[in-house]
Amino acid sequence: MSTEHRIPLNVLDLASRPHDGTNADAVAGTLRLAQAAESLGYERFWVAEHHGMPAIASSAPAVLIAGIAAATSRIRVGSGGVMLPNHAPLVVAEQFGTLRALYGDRIDLGIGRAPGTDGATALALRRSKEGLGVDDFPQQLLDLIGFFHGGMSDANPLHTITAVPGLGDAPQLWLLGSSGYSAQVAAALGLPFAFAHHFAGDNTEAALDLYRSRFEPSETLSEPHSMIAVNVISDEDPERVRALSLPGQLSFLRMRQGAKPQPVSIEEALAYPFSQLEEDFIAARNARQAIGTPAEVRDRLESLLASTKVDELMISSGAATIDGRVRSLEIVAEALG
Repeated sequence: MSTEHRIPLNVLDLASRPHDGTNADAVAGTLRLAQAAESLGYERFWVAEHHGMPAIASSAPAVLIAGIAAATSRIRVGSGGVMLPNHAPLVVAEQFGTLRALYGDRIDLGIGRAPGTDGATALALRRSKEGLGVDDFPQQLLDLIGFFHGGMSDANPLHTITAVPGLGDAPQLWLLGSSGYSAQVAAALGLPFAFAHHFAGDNTEAALDLYRSRFEPSETLSEPHSMIAVNVISDEDPERVRALSLPGQLSFLRMRQGAKPQPVSIEEALAYPFSQLEEDFIAARNARQAIGTPAEVRDRLESLLASTKVDELMISSGAATIDGRVRSLEIVAEALG
């Protein structure tokens, strides 16, 4: 890809806990990955909100973002995303207003509406069964925007409340999604839209087309701006790629069966007797991701960029080791940077 057509490259991380590792190891790995991404020229580094998952330590994005921003100097740092129904919009505005006060215009706030966990944990987060619905998500999003920018309607009972920090300290706001619903909300509010292709790859182009066709300009964005996240695991050795990718695939299979698995070791994954049905499921799940040698990854990413016509690309590496995640970022930077 020529420099005239260079696309901004970004990273999504889950603070994955290594096999036999601690939460401190998981967070240290995220900091190392962020520093590597910054040195390689990546534009953004986001962390996702997940709860009650033994293999993932990214349950508190705002806290983790503060640590990442302190350990880096240039790269934008944000959430991919904060699951807004889990939080009061005022709290999110205060947290990210504080981050913006600390680190200036390096902070992104990606917002999603999924719980990021199971039903019981969602109930613990939201504290009532009434809070488990997402019908009021658009209003929650409008409230959050109002706390950052002001201008709430007098009919809104929250209009007398000022977020401090928050008002006047707005981060760059993105809407995240894996469906046409989120695409339409992002379009209606004139927000940039990031699609979760890394786990919902079948609907990507349709959702992006819907977003672009229904986009309404806003005070912060005059025309559609989109991004997809893609799972990338790459190495020069195909056998190494298989070893790095199988633990994540086995974990995902177990989660599909209702389990909350501990981190899977490479040795366990390589020894696991995958059935033909499981092999087919993994192949279908990986079909539109970028898992393979550097040449295979470059071809897959360039194909996705051509079909989706996105403005930015986000790399989410499911490699089983931090060295594998760093190497995957290096390979993408070499291929597209």
